[in-house]
Amino acid sequence: MALHGGSGNGGAFLWSWVREARTRGFAVLAPTATGATWSLMEPEVDGPNIDRLVDQVSADWNLDPARRLLTGMSDGGTFTYVLGLRGDCRFTQLAPVAAAFHPMLLTFADPARVTGLPVTVVHGAQDWMFPPEMAQGAARALKQAGADVVYREIADLAHTYPRDENAAILDRFLA
Repeated sequence: MALHGGSGNGGAFLWSWVREARTRGFAVLAPTATGATWSLMEPEVDGPNIDRLVDQVSADWNLDPARRLLTGMSDGGTFTYVLGLRGDCRFTQLAPVAAAFHPMLLTFADPARVTGLPVTVVHGAQDWMFPPEMAQGAARALKQAGADVVYREIADLAHTYPRDENAAILDRFLA
């Protein structure tokens, strides 16, 4: 499940993932937020829509419930944290990219969910919207909470999507 950034849309963001997903035999879903961006303060708005989409696709395709990746860029990455740390989340791995993170998110997280949860944090060292220190703090806080974190900081990347990282994200997902 790939979540677009603020003011984006799923149809455009889908193309960031198609090549890498198809070469590995994965289905990739890229919904569009119900509003201008993901319901970061009200996960009960967009969260159920994402679950419904997974259910609809699962009715026609054999999607492995033990292998479900939730990823997103910017606001989509932030919503990956918001939705992905909840105890009722259906996704087995998270990969927020260029996302905002506040340690308070962990106060809403299910500790049993976070323990051992594979999380790949990808962030640009030149990100002007969400400074890399925010992503570094996210990686530290998640590790301290027991998550299995891989942190990738890209030296020459600003606040944009690093499509070259998709292969590494999916390789970790397959491991």
